[in-house]
Amino acid sequence: MPGYAIESILGYGGMGTVYLARQQSLDRAVALKVMSRNWSQDAVFSARFTREAFAAAMLNHPNVVQIYDVGDVDGYRYFSMEFVPGMSLSDVVRKQGKLDPETAVGYVLQAARGLKHAHDRGLIHRDVKPDNLLLNEQGIVKVADLGLVKTPDVIESYDRADPGVDDTPLPREMTGTRMALGTPAYMAPEQCRDAATVDHRADIYSLGCTLYVLVTGRAPFDGRTAVELMTKHAYEPIVPPELVAGRVPKELSSIIQRMMAKQIGDRYPTMAEVIRTLEQWLGVHHTGTFSPRDEQIDQLEACVQQFNHAPTVILRERVLTAGATLVMLAAVLFMFFGKLSWAFGLAGLVLQAASAYFLVHGLTNKTYFFRRVRQFALGLSAWDGILVCGGLGLFALLLWILGIFWLWVGFGLIGTAIAGGMRLAFDRAIAIERRESLEQCATLLRRMRHHGLDEEELRQFTAKHAGVHWEEFFEALFGYEAKLAARALLLRGGSAGARERYAGWREPILHLIDRVEKARKETRERKMLEGVERARLLAAGMDASRAAAAAERATGEFLDDVEAMREGRPNRSSQASGCYRADSATEVTEFLAVHGRPQRFGLSASPGERDWLGRAVWCLVGPHVRIVLAVLLMSACAIWVHQNRAFFGFGEGREQIVGTTALQLNDVPAEYTDWADSANVGWAGVLLLSSLFFRGNRMAMLVILGAAICAFGTRFGIRTVEPIRDYHAAIILGSIFTLIGFRFGRT
Repeated sequence: MPGYAIESILGYGGMGTVYLARQQSLDRAVALKVMSRNWSQDAVFSARFTREAFAAAMLNHPNVVQIYDVGDVDGYRYFSMEFVPGMSLSDVVRKQGKLDPETAVGYVLQAARGLKHAHDRGLIHRDVKPDNLLLNEQGIVKVADLGLVKTPDVIESYDRADPGVDDTPLPREMTGTRMALGTPAYMAPEQCRDAATVDHRADIYSLGCTLYVLVTGRAPFDGRTAVELMTKHAYEPIVPPELVAGRVPKELSSIIQRMMAKQIGDRYPTMAEVIRTLEQWLGVHHTGTFSPRDEQIDQLEACVQQFNHAPTVILRERVLTAGATLVMLAAVLFMFFGKLSWAFGLAGLVLQAASAYFLVHGLTNKTYFFRRVRQFALGLSAWDGILVCGGLGLFALLLWILGIFWLWVGFGLIGTAIAGGMRLAFDRAIAIERRESLEQCATLLRRMRHHGLDEEELRQFTAKHAGVHWEEFFEALFGYEAKLAARALLLRGGSAGARERYAGWREPILHLIDRVEKARKETRERKMLEGVERARLLAAGMDASRAAAAAERATGEFLDDVEAMREGRPNRSSQASGCYRADSATEVTEFLAVHGRPQRFGLSASPGERDWLGRAVWCLVGPHVRIVLAVLLMSACAIWVHQNRAFFGFGEGREQIVGTTALQLNDVPAEYTDWADSANVGWAGVLLLSSLFFRGNRMAMLVILGAAICAFGTRFGIRTVEPIRDYHAAIILGSIFTLIGFRFGRT
């Protein structure tokens, strides 16, 4: 699969094979599920699978396995999802036997919270079982395969797993296209009969079966075939759990029996009610916020204190402060004595040392920031790569013209050595010193999870009681994205008081990367969704032109619904799975007749319609024009600086001159070069170069206008009064026009 390196096989399922893979752009382990070719070539199933997997990828909850990406290659559909190191609850029961009732309820309570998050957004799991509840190393239970289509192979694989199972076919009332398929040992009665009757309460039944297995060590029903198991689920009463395992309290047995009631109306009405009941049984009482005990707060504060005041951390801060102070003083002294080139060299030392440390630290620790920058770099197109290399080449050329290229190279080698020394002298020792505090806090949180506390409450507890300098500690435990979410809640209303941010300089960079990656992903996903929908409509008998138009518009409607689901708002077309689905070309046409409207992605309402005016404007202001103008302006500015190098302090043994002269080139009339007479020309080139990270004709026109004002405004009437100079006003006004253009641009 492109972008993934397969490492091993994790298992086989009804739809295909699950691999342990490494996502190369983010250098992280993922579980990669690849559909078998038989299912990938089924146009109807493939379209349904892609829509539901895409919708499930919108879920973001601590107790749900995150789906990262959905795609296809060489006729195979695949999706990548979070890899959960640890074991499934099925493995736990197989290894330990029946669990302590409180521990079992704590695990199921976490799963119920993840399922509620999905139910609130219109998704139903339909295959809840211990194998799909994964327990990670921190004691967090995550629901896997949520929202994904189940196939008849699931039942076949279940039968094959039992050597005593015969090949008895399913009865007529339990077969056909409307059958809701899952795992027979955990399937709700209505799910055995007819998929049209399945709603979120089928998941409640299956979760009850799972809890039954955890507390008794055995399934609620035994059977030699899928048919026998499904029949027992549909018609036979269960043996109460307290009669199977004597240590199961009668109150808990009653809860399980209600979750597994044969009649839908006799079960708990919602997963929220299940959660509330299980919390009450565990003694977790919510009064709006979690109130930790004093000993829990004391233990957390001790861990944070040990983390933040590790001896090597303090030593590193002192060394960095002293080093930065010395470099600043040296730069000031060099400038005072007219050695501007050496002052610029020290700036290069700091910049290159920071860059080298970023690479060394990121490669060894696989930090979130490094992985995101790596993802951004690997996702650059060939054109973007040319632009980056061109920009670096222009910068190197400028250093060469100024005569400080080798000075920067020398300082760069020194900076790289400093970065390596920092890594060897401090980072490893800090990791060792902080390990104990992180492990102690992880143990505390794991114990609190086992007692039924919600993951979001645990994170807010950690953020609230970790003190002013809480962010680095929190990020080490839960990750960068969880820290941002916790900060938004913690600082809401100002009740948390003053809090310090950790490495806040990363956030604008990551925000820009997020915008770029979101645009890339939306484009790729829209193309994929339109492709599978068009294939499905063609298979249903629709002609090619109508199928293309219908697929384009249906995809837009589906993405609108998914966006509503992401935000927790109701959507028009969510049904049992939360996804728009139609089973024939006629239904698609009727759906579009009712819901059709212009799409927010900017596609034309009629396929094939071309914007000739927009194309002509693009030819005049597109990236090819802006890159040529940027190179011209920056090159002219570099030569102008070189010709006036004594004024800028780069000359050795030259007399200082009072001012600068305009650019002069041999054999070129002065009237063609005298426009390059200030640093404004170079800044205009920088503005044009920056615009290459944005898209859009309106943006390009405003940026070119801003660059023109910046470079040539003083020659065409911009005048000011002292102490503001004419070129100051030009550079400010041109930058304002450029920033307005960036606001209209798309990344």
